[in-house]
Amino acid sequence: MHVLFLTLYPDVAASPRYRVTQYLPYLRSHGVQCSVASPLTAMELERFTGPNRTRAPRAYHLRETFRRLRQMLGASRYDVVFVQKAIMSAYLAGLLEMLRKRARCLVYDIDDAVHLAPPHPLGPPWNRLEDRGQVVKLMAAADLVLAGNSWLLTAARDAGCRRAVLFPTVVDTDRFMPAQEEPSVYRIGWIGNPSTTICLTPAAEALSHVPDAEVCLVGADPKRVPFHGAEVRPWSYESEVAELHRFSFGIMPQPHDTWMQGKCALKALQYMACGIPCAASPFGAVLEFMRHEENGLFADSTEDWQKAFEQLRDPALRRRLGQAGRDTVLERYALNAAAPRLLELLRSVR
Repeated sequence: MHVLFLTLYPDVAASPRYRVTQYLPYLRSHGVQCSVASPLTAMELERFTGPNRTRAPRAYHLRETFRRLRQMLGASRYDVVFVQKAIMSAYLAGLLEMLRKRARCLVYDIDDAVHLAPPHPLGPPWNRLEDRGQVVKLMAAADLVLAGNSWLLTAARDAGCRRAVLFPTVVDTDRFMPAQEEPSVYRIGWIGNPSTTICLTPAAEALSHVPDAEVCLVGADPKRVPFHGAEVRPWSYESEVAELHRFSFGIMPQPHDTWMQGKCALKALQYMACGIPCAASPFGAVLEFMRHEENGLFADSTEDWQKAFEQLRDPALRRRLGQAGRDTVLERYALNAAAPRLLELLRSVR
């Protein structure tokens, strides 16, 4: 079986890294030929969309369009075409029909609320070329939809897809493991990417008044951090586990909006896999696996966040919640169990 993975971004982005790249070694070891095609390289993505971008969005869309069209033209050579997130970041009309004609079997993987709006829509007058309903049509046209959480699964079924299954984002528990020693200082941690820095807002007031604690933000945009006094450190694949090991506990605040319902709570899973207790907003996918004061803490107001920060000063509580969190990930969100399931699902659509 030969599978073409069409990812929206290179694997410096979390979605392709966790929904495609981490599965490739297992799939290849079981005889699956895997070809991965992104319309942009990591360097191009940074140049076009990063904080120091040097090119206009128009250049982004032109590069993405020509490269994706070339990739799609060869889709008929593959047994399965696997679209991760979206065909392109702007939903050009006619692309889905072109792909469906060439794909023998079409699998669509959704881990974000991209059916609500394109990640990088076209501006006027070019937006006349867009089909804003493309992702909904893609879910209906696919032979199989993999939904990253229950809310997305409902959206896929509402779209009239032929077959949809819940396929949560998982982590490699052989890589994300507990640290040998606890941090020597009380440190509140967060990990993410610059675009999700805004998610810190619900906890911002509490974070700005935590006595005798350090606040460390890995991968945040310093210009968008909604409070003062935090240490902002760069994210890299090579250092992310070591950065997590510096945390006494991790936080995952989230605004309560529709777009956030599409998120798959990766931050919480990373913390928990490392045996680090997680304090999170009680909203979205985290409700599918976290239980308050059993394997994590929920906080929804400034007072809730302040209480959580004080509770988690207790090392015994941190150890109990951390172990329970790791147990949860090992049971339900581990790569070594999800990889065989993905192989089975891919074989089922042939």
